[in-house]
Amino acid sequence: MSLLKIRYYPDAVLKAKAKKITIFDSSVRKLAQDMLDTMYENDGVGLAAPQVGVSKRLMVIDVSGEEETPRPIVFINPEIIERDGEMTGQEGCLSFPDVFFEVKRASKVVVKFQNLKGQTLKLTADGNLLSRAIQHEIDHLDGELFIDRAVSQLKADLEMTKAGFREGDVAELERELELEKEAHTISLTQTANQPVAL
Repeated sequence: MSLLKIRYYPDAVLKAKAKKITIFDSSVRKLAQDMLDTMYENDGVGLAAPQVGVSKRLMVIDVSGEEETPRPIVFINPEIIERDGEMTGQEGCLSFPDVFFEVKRASKVVVKFQNLKGQTLKLTADGNLLSRAIQHEIDHLDGELFIDRAVSQLKADLEMTKAGFREGDVAELERELELEKEAHTISLTQTANQPVAL
């Protein structure tokens, strides 16, 4: 097991577009395995080569739960060929430790990629963590970061100050914002899971 050093924002490698892999040799297999080891060691579900300082179009993902058998997928030269729908949810990133916020993504993606033997495959992910992880990691390969896709947050304190609300009004607005946040959280949970009849 070889652990690689994770690069943190604002390392320049994170903003560079990664190069296509054309030779499928033992160095690519070793990089993929080292990336998986690094991802597991850091409790991640996905890792792109630029995050370990390698500007190549390779990423690894494993969205299996802690109690499940690991199901790693190695994506080489991945390309999203179809997107559909929309979902919003919390995302984190190993290159941004302890940072989480809402990001909007396509709900369904079809990705074309090559495996470690160079064979071309297609995979469909719909409305789940795998769909979100694929989009997040492909962004890394394109030099894009999840901070660029953040959903705008309410700037309640600034708005209240500008509007000149009195203390009582501020307390009421804070309660309303909390209720709105709770309603939004319930909506996200329903979107992420199977439809529920109430």
